[in-house]
Amino acid sequence: MDSITKPPVSQEQLERICEKHLGAKPLLVRELKDGWFNAAFQLTLPEADFVLKIAPSDDVRVLRYEQNLMEAEVGVTLTVKACTDLPVPEVIAFDRTREEVASDYFIAACVPGVPLEQAKVDFTPEERAFVDRQIGAHLKNLHIIKGQAFGTFNEPVYSTWTDAFNGVMEDLKRDQQDQDIDLPQGAFESATPHLGALAEVESPALIHWDLWDPNIFVDSTSKRITGLIDFERAMWADPLMEGNFMKPSPALLDGYELAITQAPGTPARRALYDLYLSLIMVIESTYRRFPADHEKMSRDFLDNSIAALNVSKTGSRLLV
Repeated sequence: MDSITKPPVSQEQLERICEKHLGAKPLLVRELKDGWFNAAFQLTLPEADFVLKIAPSDDVRVLRYEQNLMEAEVGVTLTVKACTDLPVPEVIAFDRTREEVASDYFIAACVPGVPLEQAKVDFTPEERAFVDRQIGAHLKNLHIIKGQAFGTFNEPVYSTWTDAFNGVMEDLKRDQQDQDIDLPQGAFESATPHLGALAEVESPALIHWDLWDPNIFVDSTSKRITGLIDFERAMWADPLMEGNFMKPSPALLDGYELAITQAPGTPARRALYDLYLSLIMVIESTYRRFPADHEKMSRDFLDNSIAALNVSKTGSRLLV
């Protein structure tokens, strides 16, 4: 996806970065265009392949929750590697000197395998269920990591999940107001009657919050997960906020093992998280100058999210 957040980088700059941290110029450089935020490149050296990610430059306006996302991605990756056996990349270098490019960047070892988004095209239903069980198990192992407070990974400053969710929603509303972005009437207010359900969440868990199929790598033969990437949007939050629980398969829930969908407020909480995500998608379309078809898709998602919340205004249960 093309985005104004991706800084332009020359071949000479890429070579200097490689020589500084990997000791040689790359044999091959391939831009990785699937990401939506950072510039990313695969660097092929004689001994191995690496991924270079370069953050947006300081003069590009991003959403408030996106401040210092690269610092978060490196920090989360190191934390997950230290606390679990999840297959995450090895961080080789995190450079904030701005000597080679006018942005922060980091280098990581490439994870083996291919993106699930690509591999699943040829999956049988049984193979997809096999992968879903692994995703559920990996999410469970990630959520075992607990924090001292709720909030973004870099700023866990809230003592309750209710306060944290209100905080991120308020930041998003300020982002919307800064650009005078048109939203459906009552978009933010539709959340209010259901916020009481958030009190069910008592402890902050580390969530990925972006573990879609493009960020999961698998071995195309064994169908085993070989890598989990892109932890930049991780939060100390409610595990149910993971997008994987939007419409989870029975196999994913089986792999997760814990009764994550059983609490009375589960439907309301899940609907609130859909609203938050859909608001981000609409608002960032203006900030990123995304194409009209993407914005339309995002606005359709937002309309559906608002409608789901408006079905019931009991504040504890949502009829969907």
